[in-house]
Amino acid sequence: MSRFSRRLPVSAVASLSLLAAATAAISSPAVASTALTWEQWHSDPAVVDVAGPLSSGDLVVAAGPHLYRVGQDGAQSDLSPQYAAPPFTPPPGAEAYIAVVPSDPTGAWFGFTSDTVFAIRPAAPSAVIGIAPSGKPATFATLPQAGALNGITLDTSGRFGHRLLVSGSLPGGHTAVVTLDARGNQTTLTTTAPVFEGGLSVAPMSFPKFGGDLIAPDELSGRVLAIDPTGATSLVANSGAPAGQDTGVEGAAFVPSGFLAAGTAYTADRATANNPHPGTDTLLRLQGAAFAAAGVREGDLLLVTEASDRIVDVHCAPDCAAQTIGMGQPVAHGEGHLLLVAGTPATGTHTPSPSPSPAPVAAGGGGVPLIPVVLAAAVVMLGLGWLGGRWFRRRRPSSDA
Repeated sequence: MSRFSRRLPVSAVASLSLLAAATAAISSPAVASTALTWEQWHSDPAVVDVAGPLSSGDLVVAAGPHLYRVGQDGAQSDLSPQYAAPPFTPPPGAEAYIAVVPSDPTGAWFGFTSDTVFAIRPAAPSAVIGIAPSGKPATFATLPQAGALNGITLDTSGRFGHRLLVSGSLPGGHTAVVTLDARGNQTTLTTTAPVFEGGLSVAPMSFPKFGGDLIAPDELSGRVLAIDPTGATSLVANSGAPAGQDTGVEGAAFVPSGFLAAGTAYTADRATANNPHPGTDTLLRLQGAAFAAAGVREGDLLLVTEASDRIVDVHCAPDCAAQTIGMGQPVAHGEGHLLLVAGTPATGTHTPSPSPSPAPVAAGGGGVPLIPVVLAAAVVMLGLGWLGGRWFRRRRPSSDA
């Protein structure tokens, strides 16, 4: 015991101990005690990707040669019902990923028609197919220089000129990145980027160090890469998830404003024969509030893997750290993009993930602030202890009596 504590009455020491414990409890953040779990929501044979939403609120689902509209209530319809033939005919098993032009009140988004769907045709001749809201599907651009196409997204940040970004696999372990403007004019950014493929995304400008860059997951190494407008590549983070063919990180997305309060996440669980993770041909979903309970913050980078649709959260401040926060079923086989839709709580049957134990309320919320109450109580107890000590010393008989 210290010299200072020997001079205080026992009750005062106890009060100081209580004050220290209370302060420690306030300064220690709560940690989510349970992992996230995907909900198997919508059956889609040969599902490979999901994008959107359209201005109607519907999602667009790519399943084999078909493109569907899927409403928040699960209702499904053909994207282009006026045309009997599928919009394009990728080879069986091809990963024909898609992107949707954002909705705009004017009907045009930086020259692109809102709600237009773009899909890659991976096999030679490599091409991007465009499906306008009320138009006939047509070849938007052919990209022989990009090799076997394996990724597509739109630049929503503006660093690439609000263009369509397409990637493709080339011999020698390289990846090409090509931009396309609204007229189909092409610019090849690089043909020597490292290997990557899957659900590409563009970082918001607020994302530390890599704002506005193309973010690309690599399932083989488990790394997350950033490609800037000059074509240069940087490492964002190592996902820390299992890596390898049909195993590592596949889809990437950034948490938008409003998602954690009332949003929904979607990703594809694709049936893949003769695979350790054979998949279920199901569109998966998970409520944004569950991500909030797991400690995810607005602006974070979220990843999903091919093996089991594992969920990884990457937080950068400014250095990036990754941690696994959820898992799909062991049989799940993630494919394509991770889609985060803000401000649209899903309807229909849903079994929520278990919630973590509630954290102490720091202040507000209609109640009495916790910190001032604890401090005031501790001060009162300390004062009572000091007065009690003085009274005890006055009442105690002298040792000389």
